[in-house]
Amino acid sequence: MMDVPKDEPEQKQWLAERAEEVLASVPIEDGDVVVDFGCGAGAYTLPAAKIVGRKGRVHAMDCDVERMGPVAKATRKNLDAIHGDGTTAIPLEDDSCDVGLLYDVLQKLEDRRAAMREMHRVIRADGVLSVYPMHLDARTIRAEVLSAGFRYRNAFAGVVMHFVRK
Repeated sequence: MMDVPKDEPEQKQWLAERAEEVLASVPIEDGDVVVDFGCGAGAYTLPAAKIVGRKGRVHAMDCDVERMGPVAKATRKNLDAIHGDGTTAIPLEDDSCDVGLLYDVLQKLEDRRAAMREMHRVIRADGVLSVYPMHLDARTIRAEVLSAGFRYRNAFAGVVMHFVRK
């Protein structure tokens, strides 16, 4: 479990304390390839790298190099720290990931739909996109994700929504 600043909302602290449980609800499995867009300090990245094991890979992306310090310093061979350029572009091949994570990042983006389209591009058919729409209306985000080519699957704790790429 990673330390969450005490000034973070209670809901965010609760989820970070249960990162492995949240990721199991996706589910992320041994051997999967995961992209964590807006990974920050790695609250979900580092547990995901543990879950995917040596055969899997986690691509952790954020435009704030300082904030993603714990991810960049992690010595896991199955973890790539990617410094984003501040756009929604994801420097990965089409259909190269099993799971995409958009956790507590959408409210910071100028073009959320572009990020969702990029996730659709890099997630393979029948792959999963998991979204935590912190600070945003969940119904609006759900509609935007659906319009990007995903179908709704379910939710974890009524907060994290899971979608499947069509």
